[in-house]
Amino acid sequence: MKKITLTLFTALTSLVSLSQVTTIVEVPNPNTSPGTTGLRAPNGTLSHQVMRGQYFISQSDLAAVSPTITSFGFSLANGVNTAASGTLTVYLQHTPATSYTAGTTWSTAGMTTIYTGSYSIPVGTTPVNVDLPLGSAFNYTGGALNIAYEYTAGVVSSSVAIYNAFAGTALGATGSSTSTAITPTLSGTGFRPVFRFGTPNTITNDISVDYVDVSGFVPANTFSNQSIKALISNKSNTVLTNVAVGYSLTGLSTGSGSVVVTSIAPGASTLLTLGSYSFPLTANGLNNISVGVLPDQNSSNNIATATTSINCNTWGSGPSVISFSNSVGFNTGSGIIFSKFNVPNTATLTAAKVAISSGASNTGNTVYAVLANATGSTIATSNTVVLTAGMNGTYQSFTFAPQTINSGMDYHVGLAQTANTVGYFPIASFSTTNLPANLYATASLTNNAATVLTTNLGFLGIQAQFAGSCTVTAIGENATLNNNIVAFPNPAVNGKVTIANLEGSNTITVYNMLGSVISTQTSSNSSVLVDLSNQAAGNYFVKITDSDSNSKTVKVINQ
Repeated sequence: MKKITLTLFTALTSLVSLSQVTTIVEVPNPNTSPGTTGLRAPNGTLSHQVMRGQYFISQSDLAAVSPTITSFGFSLANGVNTAASGTLTVYLQHTPATSYTAGTTWSTAGMTTIYTGSYSIPVGTTPVNVDLPLGSAFNYTGGALNIAYEYTAGVVSSSVAIYNAFAGTALGATGSSTSTAITPTLSGTGFRPVFRFGTPNTITNDISVDYVDVSGFVPANTFSNQSIKALISNKSNTVLTNVAVGYSLTGLSTGSGSVVVTSIAPGASTLLTLGSYSFPLTANGLNNISVGVLPDQNSSNNIATATTSINCNTWGSGPSVISFSNSVGFNTGSGIIFSKFNVPNTATLTAAKVAISSGASNTGNTVYAVLANATGSTIATSNTVVLTAGMNGTYQSFTFAPQTINSGMDYHVGLAQTANTVGYFPIASFSTTNLPANLYATASLTNNAATVLTTNLGFLGIQAQFAGSCTVTAIGENATLNNNIVAFPNPAVNGKVTIANLEGSNTITVYNMLGSVISTQTSSNSSVLVDLSNQAAGNYFVKITDSDSNSKTVKVINQ
């Protein structure tokens, strides 16, 4: 399980962002393994007066780069507190290698200088990107690249600039910072800054549906309907007009609709409200929403989908059917991470439900839930819980004295992590390429203000529970998080998919998107074959329930 350390200042990063004539490609893709670093790029301090780094960039990371690279840059989570600047030189080199092979001594032999000039480290605590135009374009001929850079400070600051980073596999090396001009020895690392390469954008017609913005869990006791929103972006190099965006709704509710965007500038994004839908308050189940645009030059980003679980009393922003794979926390530090919510009708909040990650270091640490207002000021705190090994990989409820939640107002609910000498990351998360903005925020334990979390750390397992009796549990809700269970191949091949890594006796139930049971079987085997060959193509949900009534639901595609 990947561990992600939270800071109070973090930045939103995306794989590809577009302006009118330039495509900015960020490598490696920061959304797949997000992190931050103050040591592997110019941080502006005296101890970092000379900095040299050298890394490998894989061919797959460069897939979106055109034959010409015209700019280079960094993505920062926050800058320095006073002006800091120096000279930066950046080098590139084509390589047939499939991993880092440049050794442990920083060297630019055989490399091409793509930038040499001044580099002013941004001042401030907000996220910022820095893109430096190249004096002459670098001709990228495909394959992998080696990159090296050297920074020599002229003006230094007392604070450290923090860069967005990729915290994945060891494909690079970095030189330690130094206050002298001595070439440092490089050490292997997979933790490296996110690089930004600018390339000419030649696409004239590309609208993407970035995400569908709906809550994954909606309580029928509190909500009677939900708006359907979607973020679309113009990834072309020209203004596009009369862009049709449509949606379809299947499952517990059905419907369809469309809107026309009269004009959208190149590189611009817009969050559309496509409509809303009501659901029967007497039934729980799943709604599947699909949003799409007409075919264009890039068909891979024309459709986005989301699934909402209509249930009795649980609200959550994350998808209703997911398998958590990452963990988020403040390491040895302390803080609160919040999920923002807003209810259409006045309701009574009774508890927070938090997915505890599978990290062994959680054991023995103290956590509690916090309810805060729109600005982050504490309204109530829950019971204090000392995490045990048995809580790892499960949802835990944190009880509040009943709290009145007023309609139409923003609130925050989240988990408070206390400091410890051994780092831990208690909240389970689910990685996703695109994430709706402003879902989460962080605060100190004396939280006078919430800071919007703009780094994409994925969907977090934080839910709000409201008062109200329940007679049916939505099939999408995971009682526990067993990350070892897998479904493969997925999509199914010839309608066949295997559910593997089972333990003990399990009941395997298959549902269609309407929530109807397709098949059910009980088995004590470690793997079970699910046969969808006689079912229509589409999405299905397979719910695995063990003998203790713990369950996990996985989504399976039948082609």
